[in-house]
Amino acid sequence: MRNKLFLAFIAITLLVFTTHLINEHFMSRDFEDYVNGTNQDKLYWIMAAVEGSYADGKWDHMPLHEAVHWAIMLGFDIKVMDMEKKEVINSAMVMDMLSPSMKRRMTAIADISSATGEFEVYPLYEGGREIGTLLARQLSRPEVDNKAAVFRQRGKYFLIISSAIAGSGALLLAVFFTLFFARPLRKMKEAVEAMANGDLSVRVPTTERDEIGRLAESFNFMAEALQREDSLRKRLTSNIAHELRTPLAVMKAHTEAMIDGVVTDQAQGLENIRIEVEKLIRLVEGIEDITKAEASFFSKKDYTEIDLPEFISRMASAMQPLAVAKGLQISAVRERGLLVITDPEKLELILQNVLSNAIKYTEKGRISLDCGSRKKMFFIEVTDTGIGIPEDKKELIFRRFYRGDKEYGIGLGLAIVKELLDVMGGSIEVESAEGKGTTFRIWLPANH
Repeated sequence: MRNKLFLAFIAITLLVFTTHLINEHFMSRDFEDYVNGTNQDKLYWIMAAVEGSYADGKWDHMPLHEAVHWAIMLGFDIKVMDMEKKEVINSAMVMDMLSPSMKRRMTAIADISSATGEFEVYPLYEGGREIGTLLARQLSRPEVDNKAAVFRQRGKYFLIISSAIAGSGALLLAVFFTLFFARPLRKMKEAVEAMANGDLSVRVPTTERDEIGRLAESFNFMAEALQREDSLRKRLTSNIAHELRTPLAVMKAHTEAMIDGVVTDQAQGLENIRIEVEKLIRLVEGIEDITKAEASFFSKKDYTEIDLPEFISRMASAMQPLAVAKGLQISAVRERGLLVITDPEKLELILQNVLSNAIKYTEKGRISLDCGSRKKMFFIEVTDTGIGIPEDKKELIFRRFYRGDKEYGIGLGLAIVKELLDVMGGSIEVESAEGKGTTFRIWLPANH
């Protein structure tokens, strides 16, 4: 890409030079056309003056002399011929009639001896009738000719200098933009190579907000996704191996005991095996849930506006049967009107796991839900009257497969909550006292 950019700017430079050459050609031609047009205008004026000196079938030499005089001053060598091709007056005759001082001045302005080339012929008319012929050719006027030459030369110099400036500017821009675009692309190439070699932690700086910056952001998102996926795979592999080992070992021991006749009550042995199979099923379901929570990082963020009190009230009603089965009650705030923008599907899964956890660890009393907002965040509180959490165990409850002393469930519910909150940009706080209950406070952005 760097070579292509450089070649593109070289092409632009050549185009600039070509354009300036074309402009120089047209400017020179336009200047010549202007000079020729001006000379033609002067000739027409001279012809009009000469024709005006003819009256009543004869030439009036005083105005004719004046017209030729002006013609010389305008840079023309003039001859006036009558219808019989006889010369009526010419520039030399007029110059000879001038005083010496006037003649010197006139010669300094336009020397008639400098005239070269053929005369051009222009017919003269009076009242629609031809009265003679005007012969004219240009005089050499060094001062005027020098000025014209200087103008032409300066025009060429201007075009050359402007071409050089434009070309140099284009080359400098070529070098600058080549380096400017090549640097971030080179960094991205190095990052891709590092990722191909197994370094999934590599990231590309995203200081620019242009297309390359957005490409870098997409690359970083992909790198983060791959890193998360790789981390998920490793953790799941480790967790699955650890959690499967115990129930499988128990099932193996019961089966061998029944085969060897150590256990004579086969019904009880099979019941023990069934219990371990149930544990394995719950484990697989939990692993599936945590995998879905991890996968939500890659899914499209589906945010919508909800009435938060109405939402948590509906969640309380959905979990009510599980609470009633343990003799518990769930109550939720009844007010309406707190509108937030969030992902309701993920929020529902978060509340479902927190409420399920509260029901598991509460033997009597009640579970209450509340909500509110503060600045640009909203919160949901789930408070129970359960067994509480020891102070030294608060940091452990969000770890995968941690079940505490009571060993309810498989220890994935709160881990799923933490995964989902990380995806949504939220957090969770825990306040608890042993034997008195626990409050989980979930914080999330109120709008996205």
